[in-house]
This record gives sequence, C-alpha cells and structure tokens, in this order.
Amino acid sequence: MNSKTTLKDSVKETTEKAVENVVENVVEDSVNETEEPHFTLTINVPQLPGKTQVLANASELVQEVRQWLTDSPETCIYTCFSLCYKGKRLDDYKELQEEGIAQDCELDLIEESYTEREARIHIMHVRELLVGPFKQNTSSVGIDPGLSFFSAVSNINEKATNEQHQNNGKVKENSEVQKTPFADYDFSAPSLVKFVPNNFGRCSIKCLDSLYLSGWNPVPFERRRRGDLLYLTTTTIEGEILHITSAINGFFANKSTMKNFDPNPRSDLKVYHAHSLVSLLQAISPSFRANFKSLQDFIALHHPFETIPVNTCFPAYPWVVKQSKHIYDMGRATEIYLSLGTDAVDSLRDWNDEFQSQREYPRVELKDRVLRERLINKIQADFTESAVKGAIAVINGNVIPFNPRDPEEEHMYVYNNIFFSKAFDTRGTFAKLGGNDAAHVATGKDLEGIRTVNAIDVEGLYTLGCVVVDYKGIRIVAQTIVPGIFRRQDDSSIVYGYFDNGRDEPRLCSDPEFHEIVGKAAKPLHLAEHSVSDSKENTVKLYTSLETKGLMGDDGRRYLFDLYRLNPIDIEFLENECEDKEGSNLPRYPHKLTLFRPELIESYWDHKSRLWLQEIATAKQKAQEDSTPEDNSSDNEEFNFVLNPDAFTNYKSPEGEEYEKTKKIDEENVRNASKYLRDTVIRMLIIEFTTLAVTPVDGSSLTTTMHRRGINMRYLGMIANVMDESQDKKLNHVKHLVIHEMIIRASKRILRSLLRELPITYVPYCISHFLNCLLGADYNPDPQPMVSDTTIGIDNPTYAYLNLTPSLLLQQIRDTVLIRFRYSLSENFINVNVRKLPLLREICLRVGIQIAAQGYHFVNVKKKSRKRLTTFLPDDILNLIPIVKQANPRSVFAEETFEAGKLSIARGHRELGVDLMVQSLALHEQSYGFLHPATAKCYAALALYFYHHDDIEMAIDFQKKAVVVFERTCGVDSVDAVHSYLHLGLFENAVGNTELGLRYMRHAMYYWEIIYGLLHPDGATADQNVGIMLQNMRDFEGSVKFFERAKDTNEIIFGKNNVITGESYHLLAKALAFSEDFKAALIAEKSAYNIFHAMYGADHQKTKETELLLKDLTSNAVHNAKMALLKKQDKQPQPQPQPQQQQQQRKPTPRTTTVQLRTTPHHLNVSTQVKKKKLSKK
Repeated sequence: MNSKTTLKDSVKETTEKAVENVVENVVEDSVNETEEPHFTLTINVPQLPGKTQVLANASELVQEVRQWLTDSPETCIYTCFSLCYKGKRLDDYKELQEEGIAQDCELDLIEESYTEREARIHIMHVRELLVGPFKQNTSSVGIDPGLSFFSAVSNINEKATNEQHQNNGKVKENSEVQKTPFADYDFSAPSLVKFVPNNFGRCSIKCLDSLYLSGWNPVPFERRRRGDLLYLTTTTIEGEILHITSAINGFFANKSTMKNFDPNPRSDLKVYHAHSLVSLLQAISPSFRANFKSLQDFIALHHPFETIPVNTCFPAYPWVVKQSKHIYDMGRATEIYLSLGTDAVDSLRDWNDEFQSQREYPRVELKDRVLRERLINKIQADFTESAVKGAIAVINGNVIPFNPRDPEEEHMYVYNNIFFSKAFDTRGTFAKLGGNDAAHVATGKDLEGIRTVNAIDVEGLYTLGCVVVDYKGIRIVAQTIVPGIFRRQDDSSIVYGYFDNGRDEPRLCSDPEFHEIVGKAAKPLHLAEHSVSDSKENTVKLYTSLETKGLMGDDGRRYLFDLYRLNPIDIEFLENECEDKEGSNLPRYPHKLTLFRPELIESYWDHKSRLWLQEIATAKQKAQEDSTPEDNSSDNEEFNFVLNPDAFTNYKSPEGEEYEKTKKIDEENVRNASKYLRDTVIRMLIIEFTTLAVTPVDGSSLTTTMHRRGINMRYLGMIANVMDESQDKKLNHVKHLVIHEMIIRASKRILRSLLRELPITYVPYCISHFLNCLLGADYNPDPQPMVSDTTIGIDNPTYAYLNLTPSLLLQQIRDTVLIRFRYSLSENFINVNVRKLPLLREICLRVGIQIAAQGYHFVNVKKKSRKRLTTFLPDDILNLIPIVKQANPRSVFAEETFEAGKLSIARGHRELGVDLMVQSLALHEQSYGFLHPATAKCYAALALYFYHHDDIEMAIDFQKKAVVVFERTCGVDSVDAVHSYLHLGLFENAVGNTELGLRYMRHAMYYWEIIYGLLHPDGATADQNVGIMLQNMRDFEGSVKFFERAKDTNEIIFGKNNVITGESYHLLAKALAFSEDFKAALIAEKSAYNIFHAMYGADHQKTKETELLLKDLTSNAVHNAKMALLKKQDKQPQPQPQPQQQQQQRKPTPRTTTVQLRTTPHHLNVSTQVKKKKLSKK
C-alpha cells in the first residue's frame, strides 16, 4: 500500500468516525427519549356526537388536546371547557403521562363558566367558524395571507378517481382518447388572469345575516352582578333579529329590542339557553342549523392544513390577487375589542422578558428542549407580527416619536413595548464606511449576527429580539427593550467592547465574566481572542469586534448587541473594489462593510481542518517509512483555527514584537479566507452549475444556493463574468438567472428610493409608472406619469418618479449594476437579458407589491384592440406589504436527527434511518408546528423516501402536506410549492390517478413558466414527464408537443451531441410512433442513434436499442409508403402481417416508460410502475 493511498484512507477513516459519532449520539438520544407510542383517547362530550376520539402521545400537554378539540369539526362549538379524568380536572400545562393518562382512557369534556375574556374568545371563534376555511384576518397587512390552492386544483369527480384507481390506470387499447387537463394548454406566454384558479372559492354558504356586539354594551352594573358579560345582536337567515346575552353560564336569547332594553330571558322560545353560542343558534334557527352543517361539510372537503392558522411563522402573501368583494359586516369593526379587550391589556407584553425567559427554560431532557424550542418559535412569531404592524404604523405617521425635536431620520419610537428606529446613519457611525448605504447593510448583518449567536445557544449569553421591516422604501429596525437600555449615556452598563456616545471620552472595556461567556460562543464561531488598546494604552482582550457591545441589563442578564461586525472583512474585495485603482474604469463600491458570511467561515474551517488531518496522516506515514518512533501527541491535539474579526480594521493593538507577529498572522488568515472564497468556493459553484448538481430556478433559490456556500450576492457580477468567458452552453440558464438577479436588485433599489419620499396615496401611481418604464415600453414607449388627486397641500409635486422615462430608468439600472455588482450590462439588455413576466414577479415579491390578476400586455398591439394606454394603471396596484427579515429560531436537535436519518439510509441502515427521519418529523412538528417551511421539507423528504420504497399511499399523504405547507408559508408560486406539485403529480400517476396527476402537473407548469420561462433543464424533465402521462391517457398528439419542447430545450442547453439530447430524441421518436407519424419518428430516432453511436459506440445497450427501433420504424415507413402508392393506384394490397403491428408489439407501453423525476439537486430515475430501487449513497 503506497503512502498516497494510506493518506487518503486515513483521512476518510477519521471523517467516517466523526460521522458515526454524530449518528450514534443522535440515535442514542432519539431512542432513549423520543420513542413514545401514540394511543387513542376517548372524549365524552355533552352533546352529539356524544363521544369523539383523539390520537395523542404521553408527552403531549393537556392544552394541546384541548386545542385539537376546539379545531375539530365535531367539537368546534366548545372553547370554554375543562378535561376531567375520573372526576379530577386536568392541569392544562401538564403532560398526559403526568396526569396518568394512557391507552383506552376516557376523558370527560366539562363545560366551564365564562369570564369576559373567555366570552370574547368564544364569540371570535364563532365568527371565524362562520367565515369558512379561508378567514380574512382584519389585522393582516396584506390580501390573502397564507393562501393555498390545493383543494381547488384537486377538485375532480371523486367517483371517476376511485374507478380509475380500481382499474390501476389500465387503458384499453381500443378506447377513445380521453380529454386531459392539458387539452387546452396554451404554449405561449402565460397570462396572470389564470393565476388564481377559476374554481377557487372562499365560501358561499351563509349561516347568518349578521352577528355583532349590541349597542346595549357595556353591561350595566346591576346586570354584571347577575352574571351578564356581553350583549350580542344577530339577524338570522329567516330575517328574525335576536338579542343574545353572553353570561357566565352560557348564552341565552333576551327580550331586548333595538329600542327597549329588557335583559330577561325569552320564554316564548322552545330553547332559549345553551352553553355554546352555536348550539343556541342551531336550536333557534333551522336555516342556521342546516347551513352550518353544510359549512362544516365544505370545510371538511379541504385538507386540514388549509384551514388551521399560520401562527409559528410569517405567512406568505401572493403577489397576484383577486380582490374579494367587500361585504358589509357590523361585527368586523368590533373584532379588535373582541381580541384585545376594552383597555387592550391583552396586547401589552414585556417582549424582552418573554424572549429571555423562554431561553432560560430547562434544556437537559429532550422533552424540555422541544418545549423550549416551541415556546421560542411562538414568541418569535408573535413578536414579528406585532413588530410588522408597529413598523407600518411608524412609517404611516401613526406613532409619535419620543425625540420629536430631532431630524426625522433620527426619530425613535416605542410602540407596544417595542423599540423602533430607522436604518440611517444618523450619528455618523458609518461615515467612513459608506454612510446610509453602510447603515442599511449593517442592520441586515446585525440580524444575521443575532441568528448566528442564537444558534450557538450559549447559556448565560442573551441577544435582543429583532425584526427588520422594509416598507415603502424605508427600513425599520424593531427590537425588544432591554431593562436599563434607556439610561443616561454615560452610565457604566456597557461592560464589553468599545463605547463612544459622541460626548464623553470613549471607553474600552472587557468584563472578565462577560469575556468568559463570550469565549464559549467564540469557539464554535471560530473567533480569535485578540488584544486591543485605547488612546491611553489600556489593553483589554476581546473575542468580538470593537463595534460589538456587551451590556449588563437591570435584570442581571448579559446582552450582546451591535453584532453587524461579527465576521471578518472580505479584504480582497475591499482592496480591489472599494478603493480607487489606477487603470480601472469601475466606480468605487458604495460601502466598505464587505464582510464574510458565517457559512464561509464554517466552510473555510472545514477546509483547513481537512488539510490539518492530511498533514497528520502524512507525518504518521513518513514516520512509518523512516522506522522512527511514532509521535502520538497529535492524537490528543485538537484542531484550532480562528479568525480575528478586527483584522484589517483601524483597531489599535498593543505595542510589542509578539503583538505585531500575532496581528500579522491574523491578517494573513483573513486574507487567505478571502482568497479561498474567490478562488475556490466560487469556482466550485460554477462547476456545480455546469454539471447540473444545482439548478436554481428563480432569484430566491439562486440566493439560497450562494448563501449556503458562503458567497455574498456582491459576487454576482464576478460569477457572470466567469460564465461569459466560459462559453459553456450548460451555463446559459444559470447565467440568465444571474443577470436577471442583478437587474432585479438594481430595480428594487431604484424603486425603493422613489417610494421613500412619497405620501401613501402616491404609491400606486409611482409603482405603475415605474413598471411601465421598465416593462411596458414596447407597449407604450412614452408612458406619462400620473399624480394622486387625494393629497392636500401639494399643488405642484416634484417627486422624482415624475421625471422618470424608460431610457433614464434603464440607464440607472445599468449604472447600479455596474457599481454594485461590477458587471456591464449591454445597451439593449431589457430585450436581450430580460424575461418580463419573471422580472415582474421578482420585483413585486422583493418590494411587497400585490397587483390585480389580469392580462398585462408587454408588446405592442393594434390600436383597435387597445383597452388602456399603458401596460399598468394605478388601479392595478392593490396593496403594498412589508418585507420582513427575522432571526428565525432553529431546532438543532430536530435537524441533526433528520441528517442522521439520511446518513443511516445512505449507509444501508434503512429501518433505522427511516425511524430517525420520522422521529425528526415529530420533533419538527412539535418545535415549529405543522405550518412551517422546515416541517414541509421533512414531509417532502419522507414522501420521496416512501415513493422509492413502494409505499405510494404514504408518499402521497406526506406530499400533500408538503404542498399545502409550502403554499401557505413560502407562496403559492414558490419554487418549493411548484416542485412539490410536480412530485405529487407523478405520485398520483403511479397509483393510476393519471388525470389527477396531470391536474397537479399543469398547475405547477403554469407557475413554472411565470417563475422562469422556458429553456431550463428541469423544465425539460417536467415536459417529458407530462408527455409520458399523456400517453397513459392515450393523448398521443398532445404528448408529442411536450416531447418536442423537451427536445428543443435539451438541444439548446446541452448541444446536439449529448446523451441527454439523444435521450430526448429517442423519447420523441417513440411518441411520434404512438401517434403513427412514422416518418417523423424515423428522423428523430436517426438523430438519437447518431448521438448514441458517437458517444457510446456500436456495442452499447443504448445504441442497440435505438438501432432496433430504427429498423422497425424504417420497416413501418416503407410499408406505409407502399400502402400510399397502392391506394393512389387504386390497388388492393395483399393481406400480410403488418410491420406496423410488429412495431407496436415491440414498443414499450407508456406504463413501463421511465419517468425522470427532477429533484434538487439531482435527477432520480423513477419507473411509473415503481420498481424497487436503492437510495443513492449521497
């Protein structure tokens, strides 16, 4: 065995041991702590159905069972109740096992007395029930939050589906062509008219005419002591006006009218009292009883995940909407009171104390960790919702600043116990780094630093709750309020870092206890301890940068904030792009806050650790070859590589040779990391693009791809330039996406700068004119800006958007791309590099624009057919929503369990692996909730696993969940949702539901063309899948169109002499043969044969297969030519076996044709008959 092999094996062995340790640790924790069997509980309820059953496990809280009962259609009428076991009331905040609950236990649902708060909750719950599955939240910041189209897309005849499933998708040879969902498919550019499915309906079942708080509120004092809480007025479908009292013992109809107050119960009704408001209305109104049942049946038709609220993450808002009809509802205005009460005490929360209290929750036991993570996720979601509403109120001028005498940019606000400030350089902190540009970047970097420190989760070290909100061109930073943060500026609460309030002499401090705690976080963050001096030669040691500060709060907690400089400087970019250089025609980069991403630090650390392992292995091998005693000291040595976050900054290090040497080493390490980013990481990414290891579809997926590898978006221009030099056709689809992303980001900055100065009434006029200049110049080359007629005091507005023209805007985009991405766009880039519908989508998503669902013309049309002067009108801009960035909490153990499951499967331990993945899913559901992107990824991964291992029904169940969750949390047209629909279509086809599968495929492909357009490798795969499914439906002519488009796409991307292109020709030839166009099939198969013969040789199986089919097609072509000649000569051909029939016998049926399921990041070959396959070891 040579030394090279030994070295490789040694490094591999060390790596595998590390992986095994991770898997073993996760397995041990999972098996010991999470293996809890589920059991069925029987709940006895006072009314029909009398009993209901709940699936639970021992670690669930009683409160969770109560919530399930409230959400269940069978028991949704109850909100104020307790659960009892053997006559004892259960504690809501205890686990079932703590209360002695196990399998076959029966619990009693006991109706409880109402308080005013419980009465308000019950009334709100009833109002939400009456709305239907899609509730319009009056406090939401946009139209249709958390929308899902799954039920609308799935709306097919159930009986037909069942019949097709029973027949297992078999189609008789002589059956007629079935009408498929692609029968009227438009291969031209999609129209936004169809963005919302036609059969999507919120709810048309009306149970009541009205339900609202009565004018007899508030309850008189003499009635309060009689138990009255609230008064309601409702009008039934029959037209009867009822006055209802909400009392401590339930609801009853009283004798009041609109003019006379009589709170006594009505004795003329057969039933006038019930504990639940729904039960009372059911007893009084037959129409309510019938319609409420119909409403519950309608809700039951939807997937359960479509109806539950999104409350653990910020919901997705669609950028194209159909505005629903605004209905008169007297109760809508009182929902704020029902939610918060008369004095809004329910909304006043000490956010900081809640955040930190949840972090202090025990974390030793797994169940404690899960509960802790769930509480942190919930408080983060609640804080985000409140912060977004507060930021909008601040920008709209509805909050008074507490420093009104300062300039407007310096205004600070406190609203709902949250501190708000604007992302401007108001104190000159970033004057030398780029001013407002640097301040804008710093807020995002600070949030990134908070996310990184929170992920480390060091006990005793706290960060602020923080949300960044971009709205109407202004960035607002919302933070929790630390006790003592608003002290006098000269207070000594800052105990770590560099503090300069602008008035007193700056202080440099490093509290020993604080330094020790920060050191625990510095180790996993790979931060170097370094010495810093001030002007008085006082020397302290820090792990973080000078700008990062440590504060001792009045609550005794240690807080770390101003984390925007947590990572070192990208010195190579700073020196090359942020300074004026001789001979360079590029302008200076707008700011100097060019820092590494945390992913790059981790990647570089891994790179250095591998080199270190190789050095150790080499030394051991050399010692063996030289027969010298082996030095085992390195076996106990721990790899230690750190980076100084203050390297290449203006910090002052102590004088002395040792300090200078350390500083030089620190700077060399940071510079090498910068070179590693430019020379290795970016080049490797481009190789991945070339080999199709990763194939991003839109700007969001491109950004995620780059960020995961630690590449900042400022390198987009560098990536584009490398691709220009490469001339590799396989990079064209990514190059287009990269250029698109630069244009999008430049457009976003320009539009936000235009919106920043505008009153809210001018926003739709500015946005519509901007879009006309950018996207509608071919329709109207000279769009004229419009002004609002509803603003008082502005006779002659001078806003910048009024001077905007198409040529000026395109020049501004070119200039912005050049300065921010160091890339030169062509003069005609708008027609060469831009696909207008994807560009419109991205701009709307990045700025927060919601536009009307209608057809927009981007090219010139005849004057007679023109219905509008410009592509966009102000009325098309329906809403502007905030763009939210937050430090999303992570469930580290859930993620590690999932990765351990995938590793176990890859190593052949299938049963253990799938158990770990299922346990990880349970952890995700408990930590994040059902409706969260992280949970959806678990659903999708498990669905794919079960699909490959023959449990298709289970795969479909998980995939449906993934579809709905991705729609509601990432967007109905997000890449994740589209991929999920494509996979679900294949899964349904695998069990014979081909028609339903094609519905899903069509829905996904419509959005695909909006997201990217044509000429994407994943799009070609989708086309081939649709073609094969259409063949299953006997729609051979339709399948040919999709195979032709797939062939054209692959030919453009991979070139004519490529096996993927050859396979496309081969599939096209088969499709043409099915449609009996043997001449065209012969030409296509000849192309496939030439490619395979050139690439594989004559003896390859693929070449032989195409050669055989080529002979059969030739025989059919000759036979058909003879038949045509005989027919022309009016001669009857001699009966003989038809070559065509022989060919058809040889042709593989659509049911056995291989479908390529495109997943991220690899192709997976999947048979529609679902043959057993082994998972890839990747």
